[in-house]
Amino acid sequence: MLVEHLIEPEFLTQVVSSRRNFNDFLREFSRQSPRVVGKLQKFSKFRKKTLQVQGEAVNEDQQTMLIELLQFIEETCLVDRNSGIDGNLSFLENCINAHQQSPSHIFCLNEPAGQAVGGIGFIYSADLNNGINPLPNQKLVQKSLDEMVQATSDFLRLSSRITFVDPYFSHRAAMLNPMVKFIEFCGANSPVESKEITILLKDRTDVPSIQFLMDAITTHNDFNSTGIASLTVTSLKERDNGEALHNRYIISELGALFWGIGLDERHSEVNDDVVMLNEEIFSKRFEQYCELKAFDVSDSANVTF
Repeated sequence: MLVEHLIEPEFLTQVVSSRRNFNDFLREFSRQSPRVVGKLQKFSKFRKKTLQVQGEAVNEDQQTMLIELLQFIEETCLVDRNSGIDGNLSFLENCINAHQQSPSHIFCLNEPAGQAVGGIGFIYSADLNNGINPLPNQKLVQKSLDEMVQATSDFLRLSSRITFVDPYFSHRAAMLNPMVKFIEFCGANSPVESKEITILLKDRTDVPSIQFLMDAITTHNDFNSTGIASLTVTSLKERDNGEALHNRYIISELGALFWGIGLDERHSEVNDDVVMLNEEIFSKRFEQYCELKAFDVSDSANVTF
């Protein structure tokens, strides 16, 4: 449910040519939208290049908007892609190379590419006049293993710090098998290195120990062949008069997916509503689950690879 864009600096200078384009971009690359931006080089270099391209001939309002836009991208929707830039190649050629290393989705260019690239869509500066079309931020997902993995694969492979929240996670096959597959796809065709994965569940008497669950997961995954750096499994206790631990999420630095029913596999005729959270709810859930400000740790196991 993420769509990665590789964006040319010149394209961003056109985004800030009008307040409407600027607001369109902020809306369509917000937490609630699946649109994200791939980082082809150190962001400090990208920022410097973009500001140089804009130059000093524009008005102060456009300069301010571009600075705000770059800050927004860095803080909200930046994929830590590790592809790199070859200074001897055009931006389009660098995008094609990056796409061949690890698939992307859309190239945002100032001028038409003049060539087709398999599996890639294009947005050009001239298209901004018609606005950026919104993408759906929710999906009806059949509760089969294949459908669940397909719905989340891009979210998993483009994120670098991923937290699975399932209070009722256990070693049952219906729960373990999807989790094993989710973790497998975190590293599959991913442009992101050194991923950190955390699984959070509720402290309960009817499940095996945390170490048992950790062993069950690592037995099924060859972590040495992926870009995964660590895996943590943690059980949490609710605080008196505090937040209830009952909803299911997949949360990363790029956004959060809410699962209406859960992360377990069920009969193929059962469907789940998977929704990307807006900024306000994302911030709250990130604070509660990723920063653990709402619950107490009961037990935890960690493995580094």
